Amino acid sequence: MPAISFLPFLQTVPWGTRILTALLVVSSLLQYSLAAVVRRNSAVDPSYGHELPWLVLIPKTSWKFPWTLLTSGFVELNIIEFLVALVAVPFGCRYLERLWGMRELLRFAAVVIVGSNVIAFGFSWLTYFVLGSEDLTISGLPYHGLSGLQSGLLVAFTQIIPEHQIQLFGVLKARVKTIPGIYLLISNVLVIVLGPSPFILIQFGFFVAWVYLRFFKLSENGEYRGDRSETFAFQYWFPPIVRPYISIAANHVFRLAVRVGVIQSWDDTHGGNYSVLPGPGGARAEAERRRAVALRALDARLASTSPAPVATNPPAEGNKGNQLPTKPSESTEAPAS
Repeated sequence: MPAISFLPFLQTVPWGTRILTALLVVSSLLQYSLAAVVRRNSAVDPSYGHELPWLVLIPKTSWKFPWTLLTSGFVELNIIEFLVALVAVPFGCRYLERLWGMRELLRFAAVVIVGSNVIAFGFSWLTYFVLGSEDLTISGLPYHGLSGLQSGLLVAFTQIIPEHQIQLFGVLKARVKTIPGIYLLISNVLVIVLGPSPFILIQFGFFVAWVYLRFFKLSENGEYRGDRSETFAFQYWFPPIVRPYISIAANHVFRLAVRVGVIQSWDDTHGGNYSVLPGPGGARAEAERRRAVALRALDARLASTSPAPVATNPPAEGNKGNQLPTKPSESTEAPAS
């Protein structure tokens, strides 16, 4: 029987994806082992509500351990969540890293994990002040896991390949742009049935990822920040019947954020007139140009990582004009805006 080796597969996984996957595995195994030791020694402080309050996010005590806003994202508390994350994260991050690069992928992951945990922290304290139940709000099951990042990856895929059709479980077919809505619907059901932690992080991760990609992520050519395409506007995540009302509220929030300096105005950039709801013609052209640049960048990265073919027979002197160029073509560069 031939030996099974994962080395060829591992060699195709970029380093940023390896780092995130390794953090998931190491942090989860560390939590399992240390929690078992602490539980066996009966050294759990009942005021913390968990064996390792310095590793997961517990709103009641996490102000003492601020690094848990990041570390809790890589800790899965049960085997099902761990296996789901172990499959979803390498698959999604591998694709995005080849398109964005390692630095941008790690920045995106950190922003989504920390941002969703910050919102969860504030949400828990707000519900505590309203409901007054400590066990159900600030000291219950801790926030943990990569469900928020998984939701953020779906938002990124919707931005890049919204019309791409995939097959789920070999039976169901769905476009990429419809999957985040399905995932959010499932999270709402799980929040009602099983409680907010950790399933509400799916909604928070979705929102943080959209805000980052819409307003803050640097464009491929480095000329501006955010995604100014019409189809990525906030109201298009909702049913058509409520989109006009969502757009009115979103535009007011956008203008307020620009006025206080939270985000950059989109007016008078490259001669355009962008807002939360940009015009269909210019926005669609901008979206197509951005996707074309992204595909060129991905092709260039894939070409640079593949080994160059070695010619066994050199061409004749008279056929030098038919030789392929040894350097990449200038057409792979991003066009100027």
